[in-house]
Amino acid sequence: MLDWYVSISSQTTPKDWWEKIRPRLTLCYAAVALILLVLSGIGHARLLSELNSKFGGFFWAIDNTDGRIVVVSSPPQLVNIPISANSLTSNTRIVSANGVKGQDALTRVYQHAHEKELITYTVQINDKQVRTITLEVTDFTLDMWWSNYGLALLAGLSWLLVGATLLATARDWSGAVEGLTLLPPAMLFLLSSHWGNVQQLYTADPVFQLLWVPSFALLGAAFIHLSLTYRPVIIGAERMPRMIVDGLPYIPLIALLTYEWSSFLIFKQVPTRPNLIASLSYAVIGGIISFCIGVNSLFHVGRLGWKRQRTSKDARIPSHVRRRIGDLLTLWIGGVGLGGCLGVLPILLNGQTLLPLSMFYVLAAVYPLILAYAIRSLRLVDRLQETLELRGLALKQQRETAEELLQTNQKLQQTSEELLQSNQQLQKATSLLLHADAHLRSLLSQRIHDQPKQQALRIRSLLAYWQHKVHREAEQNQAGKVTAQPLLDALAKMRGISEELESDLRGLQLLVEDVYQRRSLGLKLHLEKLIREDLPALHPETQLVVRMDLWALDPLSNTLEQTPEGEKIAEAVSYIVTQALLNIYNHAKATTAQVQTLRQGPFLEVLIHDNGRGFDTEHIAPEKTSLFKARLKAQEAGGTLMMSSIVYPQPQHGTTIMLRLPLPYLYSEPVRRTKTLPLLESDMQEIP
Repeated sequence: MLDWYVSISSQTTPKDWWEKIRPRLTLCYAAVALILLVLSGIGHARLLSELNSKFGGFFWAIDNTDGRIVVVSSPPQLVNIPISANSLTSNTRIVSANGVKGQDALTRVYQHAHEKELITYTVQINDKQVRTITLEVTDFTLDMWWSNYGLALLAGLSWLLVGATLLATARDWSGAVEGLTLLPPAMLFLLSSHWGNVQQLYTADPVFQLLWVPSFALLGAAFIHLSLTYRPVIIGAERMPRMIVDGLPYIPLIALLTYEWSSFLIFKQVPTRPNLIASLSYAVIGGIISFCIGVNSLFHVGRLGWKRQRTSKDARIPSHVRRRIGDLLTLWIGGVGLGGCLGVLPILLNGQTLLPLSMFYVLAAVYPLILAYAIRSLRLVDRLQETLELRGLALKQQRETAEELLQTNQKLQQTSEELLQSNQQLQKATSLLLHADAHLRSLLSQRIHDQPKQQALRIRSLLAYWQHKVHREAEQNQAGKVTAQPLLDALAKMRGISEELESDLRGLQLLVEDVYQRRSLGLKLHLEKLIREDLPALHPETQLVVRMDLWALDPLSNTLEQTPEGEKIAEAVSYIVTQALLNIYNHAKATTAQVQTLRQGPFLEVLIHDNGRGFDTEHIAPEKTSLFKARLKAQEAGGTLMMSSIVYPQPQHGTTIMLRLPLPYLYSEPVRRTKTLPLLESDMQEIP
């Protein structure tokens, strides 16, 4: 495979590659265009500097091959001279003018000539035949410059601007080729100002030898390049530069450039006649090859040979690609015919174009505009076709997606129903677990109160009674005093153990939340006793001060827990307050805390705040299940539990917990409000 891709990775797509390379290529084109304009301006400035000078009615130059004078062209305003430019079949030289010989013969004669003066030229044809002709001297005018070189400049600008536009708006590499192949014709027209003298002698400069003459060969390579690009297999797909398409037409130019540059570097000049013939020959060959490739492509797309049987390979060519190739090749073959048959080929054969130069330049200036309009129109048609295809594909995908969504929706409905059932079962299981948990803790609290705690109390009472009785008897009986003392000590130790057991049982009862006490005293009295007596008794060594404001619990009667809703509310409030205070006592290292209740319409709010060291609410150890359980109880009661904490030593450090619960209709009447208990500044002391 001779395909050659330019510096891309295997993951790069043609579209991504082109979007990356297009700005750089456009800048390079702009730089080349600027150089060509500067060089063209230098040549035209040289010609315009000789306005109103005397000359013999034709533009001339010096052939580097033998140093003799050759004819370049003649203005259409004057009578055609009987001397043609050099060609493949003719080698015409001006030997002398009025008997003056040498390279500067015309310059010396014209400088001393007068208007309407006749000058006799000695002409040698094909190094054999010698003849003389007589021509009248005239003035070089701006109109003569315009018809011979100004129109060429206009044509060059037209090709240059159209090429830049096509390149800048190209959507892929094939579109870029359309713009780049317009550069050789632009070079021919723009740099023609360096070929030909009016009066003063200017030998062929490097621009003429190394740029203008090779541009003919470059034109032939561009013909082949564009014809290869317009083949159905190439233009119908996105692509990147390939050697067989984009490099092969330019390989013969390497030999031509090698010959030119080696001659220029060694001999300081390139022989004009061999150089022109070689370049013009490749231009003609390129036009012929391009014509053949184009005709073959037209056969494939059906523009020609429409009666023939299409092969399966031809049938795979999309209709819009057929139309684009047919229109472009028809237009381009017309351009090749215009440039080749009317210009390049006649110059190669007899040294003159079939049409007058001015008419040829006008046609050359208009043609790229027609070409640009056609290419732009075809690009718009291609985009419209792509849009229609994408729309059709999108509609097809939309139908398929709609069917998939319908099936997915049906599956989602089934899954939703299953999830709903699972959720209901999960909620029911959660409610049952919470209810079982509350019931178990109630039984455990009651059992602790009725059995171990009462038994410990009875043991303490009996031990106190017998300790007192033995002590009295020992005092009355002096003889048995010594014997009773060890028994008294043992009873005192057993009484102490009994008191510790009772205290431990009280703490254990608080850990499982004293449901028995809550149901006996009511929610508010239970919390007050918990805050004032039970927790301080459990932590006698702490310096924590807990303030409370439980006024919002006043309307909640002792019958609250006789309904399922009330039982859930009491369970959530009691559990969350108990667990929060236990955490404050055990872990917060706080000096003050407050428990406050508020009524906000039909909602009950419980606020618990401390000035402790705080903790990171985003990283709670999995074994700390009290918070998870508290959220479940709040959710079971229909409420929400919110918590925020600021870690010490930041200002306002501490933890705030807010429980918000909806109250049953019986307790939802609006009641008075009280202000929130503020934390005293003395309470916000530093944590040790």
